[in-house]
Amino acid sequence: MTVPALISTTAQSLEADQIVHLFELDLALIGGPVYRFTSSTLETKPVSFGGEIYSPSPVEASGFEMTSQGTLPRPTVKVANVAGIFSAAINEFGDLVGCVIRRIRTFRRFLDGEADADPDAHFPIDVFRIEQKSNQNRVYVEWTLAAAFDQEGRMLPGRQVLQSACPLIYRRWNGTAFDYSAATCPYNGDACFDATGAVTTPAKDRCSKRLKSGCIKRFGSNPLPFGGFPGVGRGSAG
Repeated sequence: MTVPALISTTAQSLEADQIVHLFELDLALIGGPVYRFTSSTLETKPVSFGGEIYSPSPVEASGFEMTSQGTLPRPTVKVANVAGIFSAAINEFGDLVGCVIRRIRTFRRFLDGEADADPDAHFPIDVFRIEQKSNQNRVYVEWTLAAAFDQEGRMLPGRQVLQSACPLIYRRWNGTAFDYSAATCPYNGDACFDATGAVTTPAKDRCSKRLKSGCIKRFGSNPLPFGGFPGVGRGSAG
């Protein structure tokens, strides 16, 4: 049975109420990590699907369906912010405008560790980008999304203009050497610094994403590849 047929058959069975909603907040565009979480009320501990771990977190998501008028959906996603994880990401990278949110829907029986585990058994993945942060407080963060291919009304430049945060992807230490496969930052020197700009070991090498503590520490007075916009006011957007 093909995967689409398997999903269709399961959807019509008594297990249809066991759909698990998995979300990925991908900050690669601005040099950040990928946050993975699930809104499934059946889960009280992290779940795994396709080898990726999703932590349980209260999520309210709506507006993903296409309308009868044919207009592209503008979903909203409201994520619990009790631990301050998303506030910390916003403080470091801005409002995350332009970053990708993926919604993956599957059945609990297909999760890793289940008898019918199958990483390919899922509904079509919904891919959206963050259009704007619509609300933020101690309890939750809410974003309005737009379809990843929706270009209507786009302005140049095509990414958020941040004064002090560099969006380039820094190299990663894999335990034995630096991995440059996904890096867009050109630094390949031996000197290592942590996120505060202090000298450290390769295993703790992290870029602060800041001009002075990150870029200048590594490149000195040479032409800097800093991807931020030091000449604009903080939080300006393009």
